[in-house]
Amino acid sequence: MKLVQRMGFTALLILTLIVAGCSNSAPPKAAMQAAMAKTTEADAFKMSMNIQLDELELPSIPEAEASGLPVASLTGMFQDATIKVDATYAKEPMRIDMNMEFVLPGMMEMKLAIPMIMTKEMLYVKPPEIPMLPLPEETKGKYVAIDLKELAEQQGTELNMDPAAQQKLIQDLSKTLLDSFDEKTYFSEVKTADAGLPEGVKADQVVKFAITEENYPQTVETIVNDVLPKVLDILLANEGALEALQVQKADLEQAKADWETNKTELLNLLQNDLKVNTLEMTGAIKDNYMVYQSGKISMEVNDAESGQKAKFGVSFNGQYSDIGKKPEFEALPTDTVTLEQLMGLFGAPAGL
Repeated sequence: MKLVQRMGFTALLILTLIVAGCSNSAPPKAAMQAAMAKTTEADAFKMSMNIQLDELELPSIPEAEASGLPVASLTGMFQDATIKVDATYAKEPMRIDMNMEFVLPGMMEMKLAIPMIMTKEMLYVKPPEIPMLPLPEETKGKYVAIDLKELAEQQGTELNMDPAAQQKLIQDLSKTLLDSFDEKTYFSEVKTADAGLPEGVKADQVVKFAITEENYPQTVETIVNDVLPKVLDILLANEGALEALQVQKADLEQAKADWETNKTELLNLLQNDLKVNTLEMTGAIKDNYMVYQSGKISMEVNDAESGQKAKFGVSFNGQYSDIGKKPEFEALPTDTVTLEQLMGLFGAPAGL
């Protein structure tokens, strides 16, 4: 049943990524579907995204309280935290250059920058400088090189980085999600002048997708009765996706076989324990591609048995540019250290 519950919550989180659109003449839902398909087929693009944690409230954890580090202190550290991502993507040969910056505000503001490069078989990560955890001199300024194929073998799986297969999986899941939601209930068109687009962003059409307190009961019914059974079928037909998600096919087959028995419990869980205050995304589209997106999510989880509560709120915006233009990447780093070498310098056993 835990697998079914995770899938229910995961489906809701996936919805936060559905923001796209297309030409002026298309209805909002059709515009979104067409643009999502075209955007996932892009040979290259640049992306800049900002994510801010607006609210975080977690239930108390006895172990943490006993150790002298109460949950309230932890959540306070992350309140108003932001993540900034700048990335350049190319499909063939597959490569993603990304720089992530984490900012923890407060009396002692902390910024952590993590540059990363990912190819079909390698991942390069430059560890951040952390004041309380200084890097060994041998690693400063160097990338940690991780062989993804070797790592997969150590974990008993196979490396599956087929861009075409991944693209088809994303398209199939996106189509399933969008097909399931009623246009009049969830989709609307926004005037470009009222969309709050950043300076320089031009759009042919702006589309909004929104889950509200009013339509949330219908949303739960749609997810449990329509979306998740179809998602199960898609994943069961995709061995690569199962390996990437580290999910056993037998577990999904069992979940599908028990669906009618377990879905009532999942319905009750999503309807009574989870409250969606806001889940809305707005996407701006130019030439059938998504060029800008923004949104806000606010949720509450209440455990009736324990009385514990949790709250989560986040806002985000992102801009895409140079869609379809071949990027100019710098040469891959050669002065690197392996993950085993880094762990050894920190005194941890090799291979962890």
